[in-house]
Amino acid sequence: HDRVFDVVIVGGGITGACLAHDATLRGLSVALIERGDFGAATSAASSKLLHGGIRYLQQGRFDKVRESARERHCFQVIAPHLMHWVPFLIPTQPGLIRGRWLLQCGTWFYECLTMGKERRVNDEAQRHLFAKYYPRNELAGLVPELGVRADITGAQVLYESHLHSTERMSLAFLKSAVAGGAVVANYMTADKMLRRQGRVEGVTVADGLNGQRFDLLGKMVINAAGPWLTDLNERSELGRLTVPISGFSKGTHIVTRQIVDRFALALPTRRKANTVLNRGGRHVFVIPWRNHSLIGTGDRPYTGTLDDVRPTEADITDLLSDVTEALPGIGLTRADVFHAFSGLYPLTARDLRPDVYQGTGDYQIVDHSREGIQGVVSVLGAKYTTARTLAERATNLVCKRLDRNTTPCRTSSTPLVGGEIDDLTEFTQDAVERYAATMKRCTVEHLVRHYGTEIDSVLAIASSERQERSLLSQLTSTRESIGAEVRFAVEEEMAVTLSDVVFRRTGLGTVGDPGESALCCCAEIMKMCLGWSDEHTTEEIQRTQALFRRVNKP
Repeated sequence: HDRVFDVVIVGGGITGACLAHDATLRGLSVALIERGDFGAATSAASSKLLHGGIRYLQQGRFDKVRESARERHCFQVIAPHLMHWVPFLIPTQPGLIRGRWLLQCGTWFYECLTMGKERRVNDEAQRHLFAKYYPRNELAGLVPELGVRADITGAQVLYESHLHSTERMSLAFLKSAVAGGAVVANYMTADKMLRRQGRVEGVTVADGLNGQRFDLLGKMVINAAGPWLTDLNERSELGRLTVPISGFSKGTHIVTRQIVDRFALALPTRRKANTVLNRGGRHVFVIPWRNHSLIGTGDRPYTGTLDDVRPTEADITDLLSDVTEALPGIGLTRADVFHAFSGLYPLTARDLRPDVYQGTGDYQIVDHSREGIQGVVSVLGAKYTTARTLAERATNLVCKRLDRNTTPCRTSSTPLVGGEIDDLTEFTQDAVERYAATMKRCTVEHLVRHYGTEIDSVLAIASSERQERSLLSQLTSTRESIGAEVRFAVEEEMAVTLSDVVFRRTGLGTVGDPGESALCCCAEIMKMCLGWSDEHTTEEIQRTQALFRRVNKP
């Protein structure tokens, strides 16, 4: 609060994180604040996919197809440890629209449009794999749950890139920004923007942890607050977006027992999609993830408060119904749902239709100087896949407004913290051998997927402690997370609540409740690091347990 930054960024989701990283690489001084925990809201509530853009093919959006494919490969270059290729099976049925011929033509056209986007990926294991078709007789052997349906004639395989943790990807961008000199803080709310004589000069900030208030000054302010963007702009008396937000839709996912382990499934439903070519309704995905199935996305109009977005029983029931209708033999029930989460995405359609998915993937960069208000830019609407390119374009504008001759954007090729890996297979094997005496292979592989080259820093915390043995132990037998990750989260990654650690640093709770014993182990480590009282420690455990009870069967 005692300096003037070149850029103040409001919002610590994936868009704000990409903005901070880009701006620091160009030599700008950056401050970023986030009202909750980093990447905790919309950025965490997704299918964890870096979509290659094939869904835009049905909308005739060839520009979005190529953009998405390009950005997917950028992520593979800068953070290869956080993603892997997943083969999606798209079933075919009799007839032209849902048949093999049309789907294969679309796949061929898609691969032509996106050809060459992976040329900067040096690791052969990370390179894009080409589509393949399985006729019915082969499909029945690969995925019996799908092959038993009499109306399925086969399935097209298309590879998509899946993130092990969207939360750790967002954090990797932020940590890279901090390594470049940025100052970031979670649990800081921007009350309103500071204006003087037609220019925004910063924001008034409220510290959510201690209640203090102060002014955060910047030559430029970027509003990247996601669903809360409009509210902040209205309180600051800024103009409207180029395309006003007409409403919000709530996207819901559920985590269940594993249904299929080798393939992800893209299953058509009876729900409508806003496409030029409709192959049978909006698809629901069933994706193998951390020995579970991640199923989504549910879609419902949302009119509640922005701070209370959660899955309802109706959301969960809808997804279960969609999957069991497509795979009637799997016997999936409500008892198989271990976790659920929801996030919001803005809608801009004039005519909102509750029975149709109306997300577009279009983003906005609004320069408010066109309305006579200098020093502020609003950014909104990026999907996770396109957040980096949105940040590049917004940072170009900010540099222009600051009249700064900076270096060109380098975020598409500069490895993030933890991502300095040329050969992931070799790097993982080296780590397994290096720590073979103290940890199981599966635990080391888990640490590599989460931390990449930071694995040594995580484990160094354990080796420097008298409690080395306990910090190297799994927090629960059903998950690979270890105690050292908790201490690392507090000391190096600004985790200040138990839910920060459980959901967004370790991923311990992202597939469901790890149990009271694991939560108590995490809380005890945090208690020693942060000086919590017994009473506060108990409150943290109870608050985290309450988050799991939201999705437990009534």
